[in-house]
Amino acid sequence: MQRNKIFSILLTVMMIFLAVGCSNSKSNNPEVTESPAPAATNEPTSAAEPSPNAAGLEGKVVFWSMWSDTEPQAKVIKVAVDEFKAANPKVTVDLKFTGRDIRKLIKPALDGGEQIDIFEDDPSVTMAIVKDHLLKLDEYLATPSVGMEGKSLQDSLMPSLMDWTKSLSVTAGLEEGHYAIPQQPFAVLFFYNKEVFEKAGITTPPSSWEQFMEYCELIKKSGVAPITFDDAYRDLFIGGYLSSAMGNEWVDALVNDKTGEMWKDPIILQFAKDMVMMKEKGYFSSKLAGSKYPAAQQDLVFGQSAAYLNGTWLPNEVSATAGPDFKWGSFQFPTVPNGNGKGQNELTFGAQALMLNKNSSNKEAAIELVKYLVSQKTQAEMVKQAQAIPVSIDTEWPAALAEAETAINNAKVNAPWGYGINNSADFSKGVIVPVFMELAAGKLTADAYVNKMSAEAKKFYGTK
Repeated sequence: MQRNKIFSILLTVMMIFLAVGCSNSKSNNPEVTESPAPAATNEPTSAAEPSPNAAGLEGKVVFWSMWSDTEPQAKVIKVAVDEFKAANPKVTVDLKFTGRDIRKLIKPALDGGEQIDIFEDDPSVTMAIVKDHLLKLDEYLATPSVGMEGKSLQDSLMPSLMDWTKSLSVTAGLEEGHYAIPQQPFAVLFFYNKEVFEKAGITTPPSSWEQFMEYCELIKKSGVAPITFDDAYRDLFIGGYLSSAMGNEWVDALVNDKTGEMWKDPIILQFAKDMVMMKEKGYFSSKLAGSKYPAAQQDLVFGQSAAYLNGTWLPNEVSATAGPDFKWGSFQFPTVPNGNGKGQNELTFGAQALMLNKNSSNKEAAIELVKYLVSQKTQAEMVKQAQAIPVSIDTEWPAALAEAETAINNAKVNAPWGYGINNSADFSKGVIVPVFMELAAGKLTADAYVNKMSAEAKKFYGTK
């Protein structure tokens, strides 16, 4: 009896040791898998977390993207679409990368009744072209975002760009409201080679035109051309100067003035004199007259020029030659003196955007896919893969665009592309840019420039 009791006690002790041993083996044996407690992180939550109203989605969604399938943006979009499909297995997605031809293709396709639920392009141009097909999105903006707990779709996106897309509706001939969800934001700024600036003894970007000219002198003495641009972006320099002085609305009035009298304004003569001075002092690259895109941006990367007025897509476009260690800087067009003060808070910024077809038979699934495309996770990948500006809030910007973030956040007025100099497109392309190049090449005096532009404006509009 005693032996049975002792045996029973020993058996109990052995069972306890076995239980403890098994418990310890889970924590020490690498082959045993056990889910650890989640670590604290600031990383965006998974884009594969559907918003609460996504349950039960099914059918087909057709999405036409403006990117080519080899571009980094396309690779990020493919991942976002895959995550959407994983969370919504009853929905199929037909994803088509049209490239920049989408602007030519989208209206005929929509007019013909082709199924396209989502399409992507610059809304400032496309909304007016396809206004009869656009779905008003206001009712969806208050629905939950994807991957940002507690935030609606609208609250998860950059407020300035949401305001901007809304402002486009009336201009496009639509009832006021939101017809586009922004993504791939951009801004127009001077991009500069910080290494070149530093070698010239410059440690901060210029804010005034006078300081800008002082910097140009220092850079020239260091053996580098201070300013470059090419045939793709010549208009930005003209519009940037005049808008900084007078504001983009004044520039709009200038280019649409059929009398030619506005070209005799004192600010035009000041502009012309400054351009002549920059040419004479060697502040413009000697390659300017014959520079064809993308030659100027390569000159910037290789240290042959210091600054180039361009868009925030520039660091990504030249990433292969610039490399990861290139020191990017950017600044807004400097404040030009003797103006009316209206241009000092202006910045040309905008975004590509996602738009929905009002005749879509699967609107709910389409808007859910849009949420994945603009989610914090997807936008963080856009930053990583394409050095793109994220449209989602609280998302870290690319290091190359850190100074651009400040400029966009401080902008009070959104100026159109070219700061308004292209608001009369044929006049800009056929007259303003070519005559400016004569001025920048030293073929015209300042007074001759004023007289020629006044006469050319009268001639151009007189033939209409």
